[in-house]
Amino acid sequence: MAAEPIRSAGMVDMLPTAWYVAHTKPRQERTAAEQLRRQDFEVYLPLFKVFREPGRRRRATDDPALTAHEPMFPRYLFLRPTRATQSLSVVRSTVGVSKLVMFGHQPATLADAAVQAIRQAEDLRETTDLVDISPYQPGMAVRLRDPALAGIQALVQAVSADRVTLLLTILGRSQTVQVEFGRIAPL
Repeated sequence: MAAEPIRSAGMVDMLPTAWYVAHTKPRQERTAAEQLRRQDFEVYLPLFKVFREPGRRRRATDDPALTAHEPMFPRYLFLRPTRATQSLSVVRSTVGVSKLVMFGHQPATLADAAVQAIRQAEDLRETTDLVDISPYQPGMAVRLRDPALAGIQALVQAVSADRVTLLLTILGRSQTVQVEFGRIAPL
């Protein structure tokens, strides 16, 4: 295990540069991360920007961004002690944590370089436009959810930040129509 020296009050403590991996309870990654931070661990929960379809109570025009942040690795997070004397034994009894990932009798570790690569991927995804992460891509077949045109199939022609342009055939003629994300569904 690699270590980096930390100077404090005239003595040198050796802190691990590797990260440990915690397996969390379902949908409790953020809770576990907060609890571990309160116990003075350095915690990294990679989040991934994803396309979020508007719910029934929320129209696409209410929130044109239509994105959310979900854990990049559902049910996993990374942690490391902030002091050389800090014990990992408290991790498994932390609220939101299921267990510390182990390889045999040793805790699983991830090199700091790997965590930095994950951070770079997270930063890259964060700057990605909605069009690039939308499940609707040009040429894709979809069906309309709109009550007046329910069930009609169309092809996605273009995707913007808040609308999708569709090509559909009505009465034997091709028409382009712009609709909100919530009014279509993939086939």
